[in-house]
Amino acid sequence: MRRSIWLAGVAVLLAVFVAGSGAVSAQQVKMVFASAYAPDDHQSRTLQEFARLAKEHSNGRLQIDVAVGGVLGGERDVAEGIQLGAVDGAILGGILQNFDPAMAILEFPFLFKNDAHVQAVMDGPVGEQIRQRLIATTGIHILDYVMRTPRELTTNRPVRSLADVKGMKIRVPEMEAHLATWRALGANPTPLAFPEVYTALQLGTVDGQENPLGVIYANKFYEVVDYITLTDHLVGFMLIVMNDERYQRLSPELQRALTRAAAEASEYNDRILKEQNDFWESQVFGRMTVTRPDMEPWREATKDVYKQFLKYDGFEELYLAIREVGERF
Repeated sequence: MRRSIWLAGVAVLLAVFVAGSGAVSAQQVKMVFASAYAPDDHQSRTLQEFARLAKEHSNGRLQIDVAVGGVLGGERDVAEGIQLGAVDGAILGGILQNFDPAMAILEFPFLFKNDAHVQAVMDGPVGEQIRQRLIATTGIHILDYVMRTPRELTTNRPVRSLADVKGMKIRVPEMEAHLATWRALGANPTPLAFPEVYTALQLGTVDGQENPLGVIYANKFYEVVDYITLTDHLVGFMLIVMNDERYQRLSPELQRALTRAAAEASEYNDRILKEQNDFWESQVFGRMTVTRPDMEPWREATKDVYKQFLKYDGFEELYLAIREVGERF
């Protein structure tokens, strides 16, 4: 029932997008891509640039309307919509592990070392394995990847070493890899709906939370806790994706236009993300006490967490392959 109601709502919204776009020629291909993020977020801006570039590189044949701010639902709703063909594409991330558990590698703490490691994986043979697997298991086609800033830890007392984390109640997303990692670090990971995090920090219900700098700044966590620990424990990235059947129905020329647009949009994201990150650092670091612990003990404590995920077909192969690529960095 929930899915049918949601699909009906999506159909109405898509009709609004189509009606608002004006008359188009028979040669034009219309699609809708979604972002659950705010209009001024770098991910939404990148998706909008992707739409502009797709139109440019297809000589106007591709017309992509971008629905931002979660108007087509949250990430899970949008991912389901792509699978069902109700939505053409989106910018998505770790939510894909809810459809293929092996995709936990996309948001596995301490797996990717830095941006260069992500790029080497996604631009190489391992990235191609991920692409083919995602098509086979979910019907979702990866056009390109988009970098985010790493996740950092904010707390109500200083964290100068791994020992300081012991027993801390740390709010984490309700994802297996996150929970298992923070348990291995000695913390008490506490899943909590994101809208409740500010109040939970304010009341001391939790001792800390972890997120990228942009999220920390936007949600003003610096108002309720005083310390930020630069752990870089999760080097994040998102994926510009679309329904694979929809992609395969396009002509080779339009497929090339889409992939070129996605690659150039990723480069655009890198430029605006650097500007935004400089701003976030100036705002957050100016309001909080910053600590930079030696992260080697953290990595050592979590090195075997991945073994808890060997039950998922294909996970170990991808995880170890990513780690092997990381030996170069």
